[in-house]
Amino acid sequence: MNPIASAALAAWSPPWDLLFAATGAVVLYWRGFAKLRRQLPSRFPAWRRGCFLSGIAVLLGALASPLDAFADGLLQAHMLQHWLLMMVAPPLLWLGAPVVPLMRGLPHGWLRRGLGPFLSWPALRRFVDAGVRPGTALALWIVATLVWHWPGAYQAAVRSRAWHDFEHLSFLIVALLFWYAVALPWPARRPANRAAIAIPLGIAALFNTIFSASFVFSDRVFYPVYAEMPRLFDVDALTDQKLAGAFLWVAGSLPMVVAATLTLIRATDTGDRTRVAAPVDRPGSAGRRIATRLKGIAAAAIGSRRARKSAQIVMGALAIAIVADGLLGPQRPSATNLAGVLPWTYWRGFVVVGLLVAGNLFCAVCPFTLTRALSGPLSRRFAVKLRWPARLRNRWLAVVLFAAYLWSYEVFAIWDRPWWTAWLVVGYFTASFGVEALFGRGTFCKHVCPIGQFHFAASANSPLEVRVLAPEVCTVCSSHDCLRGGPRGPGCATDLFLPVKQGNLDCTFCLDCVRACPNDNVGLQAVTPASSLGPARTPRLDFAALAALFCFGAFANAAAMVAPVAGMPWLPLWLGLCLVAVPAFSLIGCAAVGRFATGGSLPKAKLVAALAPALIPIGFAMWFAHFGFHTWTAMSSLVPAVGRAADDLGFSLPGAAGAGGMAAFDITGVEIGVLGIGLLVSTAVTWRLARRQTTATLSALAVAAPWVLVSALLYGLGVWIFLQPMEMRGMSM
Repeated sequence: MNPIASAALAAWSPPWDLLFAATGAVVLYWRGFAKLRRQLPSRFPAWRRGCFLSGIAVLLGALASPLDAFADGLLQAHMLQHWLLMMVAPPLLWLGAPVVPLMRGLPHGWLRRGLGPFLSWPALRRFVDAGVRPGTALALWIVATLVWHWPGAYQAAVRSRAWHDFEHLSFLIVALLFWYAVALPWPARRPANRAAIAIPLGIAALFNTIFSASFVFSDRVFYPVYAEMPRLFDVDALTDQKLAGAFLWVAGSLPMVVAATLTLIRATDTGDRTRVAAPVDRPGSAGRRIATRLKGIAAAAIGSRRARKSAQIVMGALAIAIVADGLLGPQRPSATNLAGVLPWTYWRGFVVVGLLVAGNLFCAVCPFTLTRALSGPLSRRFAVKLRWPARLRNRWLAVVLFAAYLWSYEVFAIWDRPWWTAWLVVGYFTASFGVEALFGRGTFCKHVCPIGQFHFAASANSPLEVRVLAPEVCTVCSSHDCLRGGPRGPGCATDLFLPVKQGNLDCTFCLDCVRACPNDNVGLQAVTPASSLGPARTPRLDFAALAALFCFGAFANAAAMVAPVAGMPWLPLWLGLCLVAVPAFSLIGCAAVGRFATGGSLPKAKLVAALAPALIPIGFAMWFAHFGFHTWTAMSSLVPAVGRAADDLGFSLPGAAGAGGMAAFDITGVEIGVLGIGLLVSTAVTWRLARRQTTATLSALAVAAPWVLVSALLYGLGVWIFLQPMEMRGMSM
């Protein structure tokens, strides 16, 4: 053995006080658990006792094993200790539901005259209740992690045994608070919306990713104390730091992802039938009050026809600027042209943020629908009343156009050709005007527009949805103005009937239905993101194809911008395979496994149509991370482009010429964290959809497994993409 390691082991001695305390806790728990298991066997199954004992074993492994001997000389060992203390032992302990068993294990007199009155002290209960709230517990967990890993505090803990023990005690306390809010061990009260705990879990996973990535990608040693002492196992301090960060990155995110996935699965699996039967909250409920507030906000923002029209005019003016500069401005470098910056750097980045936060608001203010004001009177004047072909009353045409756009975008480098971008915008206006004039309002949005299909798929992840506020009001309504239109305004342009509408598919957020409803019974409501990707929607192959293209297109689009792929001579063929062949093969393969698992009782087409929407969350996470990267790195590129355009018009903007540098902060960790959240949500949605195909748990697992595997492989591909050199598109240098 390495002599330094041998010396560290020789100097180590077991912490007898900790071993004695752990032994006492095990004895009390075992005694109380035995009593409770006889009284409440369903509440205290044997696996809970196993979880508690495993938690104690992990705790002792972190603090009372030879691992502690290496922690002062090896950052990897110290990080392993922190991981066991903060992410493994606490959830295992709480899964054992230890509160009541530990109290029942005490002598009756001690509990009645000593601990019982103390635990029932109102001030203590209020203090504990505040500490275990998810937001508070998460904040304490993050603060403790940052404070103790600050170089000054961390090195003090390495040099002093007292500070080291206090550090570990702090970590254990904040971790117990955090995981209590996650596990909610009996007899804790469970909130109505149990799925909401997935949000702090996702934030914790994202924080862990950013925190760990700082260790992996840094080229300097954070803790000089490790560089000064003799090295264990011949590992230098910087390599030790990178390996510690890599371990914490992978191992630290795993408990968060597993916990959030199980939470979402349990929440959606137990409550989904209720939500399908009663998709909206009853009058007077908290959901109705939230919906009313959101409706008022929407009315002030885009709910009024005048406000929406003003926003469309602004967007139309920007489109005109893009066309004019794209046709008349300089073509090289494209980052100095508005057509090379506004649509490909800013618009796409803001769109994905808007879709995630507020829903499909960009369709609501889409400038291409401004032509409706002209196409409608024109069609009436010339008596043009064509019907859209029945075979095209689906989204297959839009899916083909979307695939063609993704393919041509890379093959012809449209992002780098302002002239082509300008003509693309002109073509969009022309197509919208022509289709709306010939076939009626809403036809282009619903059946043709590939951008709209992207928005429809992405907005499934939004927390907002246009819905009826009280279903019973709609049952006595005979006018159906929300669909047909009425005295207060036009109805839905995409033929959505609000009482049976599910999700944001085909909804352009124009809020015409809100204005048209004579009963004021329609508004924006807060919903659980991705909840509409459920069994209430009639499975359709065209939507499954859109979901697959949306997902695989995100990864193909990002991969085409990294060094190993961008220079391939056969890039057009590779893109075609990634956009068509690979998704088709994946969907058919997953459905074949599911059909085999269910004994051939479910057709493959039905399984494809039912489970393909589960790929949308991870696909959206990739779009979000990728577009966010380009928007972040090229955020200041608008300044030189506007300055150059102003110079062409005879104006001068001081300081514009020197702007346009790349953002200094590396967001690779953020990108990987966002993609991990997408994987989490896709996994939960996959399980929910699989449970609707078969009631047998094992069969549902077999149906869901290949889809989860595809999502996991895409996640791995995404991590590889983020770690590769990527083209700095939108930059003038």
